[in-house]
Amino acid sequence: MRRLALLLVVMLTAGCTGSPDTRGPFPAGADLVREAATSFAAVRGVHFAAGVNGVLPGLPLRQIEGDATLDDGESATGTADVQDDSTTGGHTEFGFIVNGAHVDTGTEAGPLPDAYTVSRFLGPHGGLKRLLDGVTDAETEGRENVDGAPALRVAGRVPAAVAYSVLAPAAADLTVKIWVSDDGGPRRFVRLWAQVPPAGNHLSPVMIELSLTKQQF
Repeated sequence: MRRLALLLVVMLTAGCTGSPDTRGPFPAGADLVREAATSFAAVRGVHFAAGVNGVLPGLPLRQIEGDATLDDGESATGTADVQDDSTTGGHTEFGFIVNGAHVDTGTEAGPLPDAYTVSRFLGPHGGLKRLLDGVTDAETEGRENVDGAPALRVAGRVPAAVAYSVLAPAAADLTVKIWVSDDGGPRRFVRLWAQVPPAGNHLSPVMIELSLTKQQF
């Protein structure tokens, strides 16, 4: 069940198109992140797509995509691709269904630890809201299109204590980029890129990307 418990650790890859427009002036990065955090606290459901590029000890996740909701007792469905527990470099893809604290992949089923339930990531007290609240040194870098819609890109940092509370294998400060909607409506948190420092000098940084679309309030 270790593999299943890790499914929702990231909750955390849609790409941006073109080069960013760096012509300002831009809204202050801290204001953008704060407004995005406020609106994201009210999100009840979302389509998520995440990818991990690199090896993060304790997190064999390569890709995950699906839909999650806090309604009807909390649930999530989707597909995941995880690194096998071996030195062969193999990986396994499978579908999953989460209902409350129970997870089923079709071949395995059982309890999902409370630390990895949907409500630990979505909602006003969820990990993604805490991550946004913890961003420091925020600076707006430019405008880009994300999933076909205009957005502002904000660079910043997440202190190790905050990062660890959201993603336990990340025990150091994170370098992050946050994309915030710029379509004239309320600011929304639409994309995240995070760089996790290497655990040792012989390792490379790990990159995590997360796209959040079809947000429901």
